[in-house]
Formats: sequence, structure tokens, C-alpha cells
Amino acid sequence: MKKKFIYILCLLTLFMSSCMDNFLDRNPYGDLDEKTFFTKKEHADLAAIACYSTLQKMNGHWADAQLELGMTGDFSSAGFKDAQAYYTASFNPNDANVVNGIWKKGYEGIAICNNNIYGLEQMRSDIIDDATKNKHLAEMKFIRAFWYFRLIRFYGDIPLRSSLVTDPSNKEQVMLPLTSKEKIISDIILPDLVFASQNLPVSWDAAYHNRATKGAAYATLTELYVYIKDYDKAIASGLEVEKSGYKMIDNPGYVLRVDYEGSSEIIFSIGYGTGNETYREFYYGTTEDLGGSSGRIMRGDTYSGDYFYASRDFIDFFQTIDGKSINDNSPYFNKSEEWKYRDPRFDGTFFTTMDEITTTSGVKMNWKSEWLINDETGFDIQKRGVYYGDNTWNRRMDNTLIRLPRVYLLMAEAYAFKSSPEYGKANEYLNKTRTRAREFALNNRDKYIPSGISDSEVLPSWNVSTKEQAMTALNYENRVEFFTEDCYRYFDLKRWGTLSEEWSRVGGFTWNDKFIDLPIPSNEVSNNDNISQKQSWGN
Repeated sequence: MKKKFIYILCLLTLFMSSCMDNFLDRNPYGDLDEKTFFTKKEHADLAAIACYSTLQKMNGHWADAQLELGMTGDFSSAGFKDAQAYYTASFNPNDANVVNGIWKKGYEGIAICNNNIYGLEQMRSDIIDDATKNKHLAEMKFIRAFWYFRLIRFYGDIPLRSSLVTDPSNKEQVMLPLTSKEKIISDIILPDLVFASQNLPVSWDAAYHNRATKGAAYATLTELYVYIKDYDKAIASGLEVEKSGYKMIDNPGYVLRVDYEGSSEIIFSIGYGTGNETYREFYYGTTEDLGGSSGRIMRGDTYSGDYFYASRDFIDFFQTIDGKSINDNSPYFNKSEEWKYRDPRFDGTFFTTMDEITTTSGVKMNWKSEWLINDETGFDIQKRGVYYGDNTWNRRMDNTLIRLPRVYLLMAEAYAFKSSPEYGKANEYLNKTRTRAREFALNNRDKYIPSGISDSEVLPSWNVSTKEQAMTALNYENRVEFFTEDCYRYFDLKRWGTLSEEWSRVGGFTWNDKFIDLPIPSNEVSNNDNISQKQSWGN
């Protein structure tokens, strides 16, 4: 799909941008000319693919790591200088790239979906059959729901735009007031996802593995239902995901590798084509150029040579191989070799001397401590690092947005927090992610298993019987499993009501309740007579 993606997206981007004036550069609602498009069956497919385009860039600047806002405790306050304001939540809402970028990209994506949904709905039955029509409508509605769900989790109440703008000069169409997030869920997100779950295919041909599936719709419904605390429906949706045949791969360190794109545990991801040059999204890694004939490491840094660092709190969070905290006097923890005998997801997340790497020259060697960039904590991030080629920005990796372990942990949360908790089922789903890590350790004893420990002592299963115990287990599994993946940690802490506690504890900063939701972009406030800035953020 990747090569085909780029040609189609370029074509459709030009087509759509021709319908926008300067006003629409701020809020690109767009318009489509039905005389030249939506006149052939294949146009439905092209229109659906166009809706994926803005997912390739979900923010206006620096993307995923900054989207965590530095408020989760995962990233150190040292590191990439452009992110400093986000580590302390001291950014200026009038010019913050994150604040403006998320909003802009979200409404760009919604605009394209609205336009194409309308155009496809007008196609006559002699042009396209109902099954094909509904399949592509389901793609568009899934993506529209994805964007709206993302926006409300960042901003709270936002304008609801469910149809295209036919007259950009009409203030009633353009200047919409804020709608409560509850109404946006009931009126647009939930109906769109239900429609998608009913009409998306179970799978696509391998070349199109990035397109939304029935499993992706049910997985998003699982997350939505947990978000609104409708736990029984969350469980029902999760069970539907399980029917789709997804399976976790054996190595937890391979889940985000370029050569594992489209693996059996990835439910939804965004693909990129060769030569698709936008800002690089991931800034984790270690030294690239090894010098001489050794070549470069297949990992990435920022174009400026800066790096994001994991915080000491996050590094210390990983359990020892016997399932204990490093502060619980485990006999297997040695501070001088703290990378040894830990949950194997530690090794998959950070570079250690146990890692065999292959350079661009084909040289195989173990990672060396002299390549370390993060002197502050002693560990460079390996997970999701990407190599982009010698002096070029022409290699991208898929942006994985939903993996099977996410669904498992959401189901565990639902079972533990429903009105009549089922802790046995909560344990079952909690341990699905943990079992993968344990079995990988047992299958690689030389790297992870010390002498004198029995197999039953290796990452023992969770056995929760209270909500407090369940939260401890959920917090651990989600944090170590999804580090560097989108904004899971940020969304989880907000949903659990623990964002302020985590942010203050790790950062040592003074919490302000205004940080719960992002401010409304100042240009939106200036150009929309029906919106004013949230009082807590001021003017």
C-alpha cells in the first residue's frame, strides 16, 4: 500500500487544496466538485484512502514525544531543548506548536472525512453497490471518530462539525460553539464506530494492511467504552477483537521494528511511502555514525543532534526478573549492572550491551557503552528508534496506533472496575501481556535468567483481588508495554485521574488544574466569535 498511498494522497491533496481560500488555511473545511469526482466506483476507494492522509502527521511539530507533554514521568527534563516547555507545562498557549498542531491536524482530518462521506453518500446505486459503498464509508467514519476521540481527550469540549461547509463565508456554518465531549461521543464518535464495526472487513489484502478493519473499530470501541466507564460494553467489544485472529508475537522488543510492520498483533497502523518527507516523528536513539567502515546504527536521532531521554523514574520502574521493584531487595538486582535480570521489556526498551546490532555496512556487533548519549541516566532509548539513511530523510516506519496488548489491558481494566468485579478475568487479561515477557525470558535464559531462580519465580503472574491491586498491575503493564507509543500513558493518567499526582511527583513542579486539558488555540479564539479561551488559561 505504501507506494500507492503516496501517489494517491498527492493527487487528492492537490485536488482538495484547490477548494480552499485563505480563510480555510486556518480551518480547512474544503469543498468537493461532484462534477469531476464521485462519478466512478473507484473514486470511493480513492476518497477513503485520502482520509488516511492526515493520520500520517498527527501534530504540527515534533509529534509523539512532545504529545506526552513531559507530564507523564516517562521522559527526563533533560534532552531535546525544543521540548523543555512541555516538560514543565509552561508553554505559551498563544504559540504552542502542540496546542495548535493537534487541533489543526484533527480538524483537517475531520474536514476531509466530512467532505468524502458526503460525496460518497451521494453516489447512485448504478455507480456503486451498497456493500462497497458502506465499506468505504466505514473507513471514513472510523477515521472521523478517531480524530474526534483524540481531540476530546486533549481539549475536552470542542466544536462539533459533522458535515461539510458549503459556504465558508457563512458564519453560522464556520463559527461553531463548543460542544460537550459527552454529546460528541453520543452524536458522532459512538455512531461512527458502531457503523465501522458493522461494515469494515475483517482484513484486507496484505498490501493494504494499514487500512482500518473490523478489529480496529472494535478495539477503539473498547477504549471508548472504558473511557466512559461502560465496562460491560467494553468487554463485549474486546471479545469481538479476539475473534479477528490477532496474535502477539514472541519477542516484546520487536513490536515496533520496521521489519515487523503488519505483524499479527498490530490492529491499526499508519503507513508511509518511500520518499514521503515530513518532519521525522521519533527522536529516540543513540549515536548513529560509528566512524570508519563500521557504518551507522539503524536507529535515529533528531536532525539537530538532540535526543529525548527516558527519566530515571521510568528506568527504575521496570521490575527485576522475580517481579519485584528494584527497591524491594531482590537478590538479582545489582546497581552496577542494573540492566541485567530485569523484565525483558527493559532490554527491548533501552540499548544495553546485550543488544546485537547490525550497522548500515552489514557489520554485526553488540552495542557499546561508549556510544551512550544519555549520560544523565545511563540509558539510551532503543524502542521505536528509526534509521533514515545517510544524510537523507527518506525512510519511515509505520506509526502503530493500536496493538492487541492494548485491548487486553483495557479488558482487564473493565473486568476489575465493573459494578460486579470479575477479578479472575481481570487477572487473565493482565497476564496476557506479562506472559509474553515471561516466556521470552524463559526462552532466552542466558540473557535474562540468573542461576538459582525457579521458573515459577520469573515474572510471576498478577493475582489481583481488589481495585487498588488491579490499578497497580494496570499501571505497570501499560507503562512498560507502551512507552513511546502515541499518547497512551498521557491518556491513561487522565482517565485514571492520576495525572496531577504523577506529574508533581516525578517532575517536582507545582500542579495547576488547567493542565488537565489543553487550551484552545489562540487563533481559533480570535477567529471564532462563539468561542472564548478557557478561564484557567486566560487570554
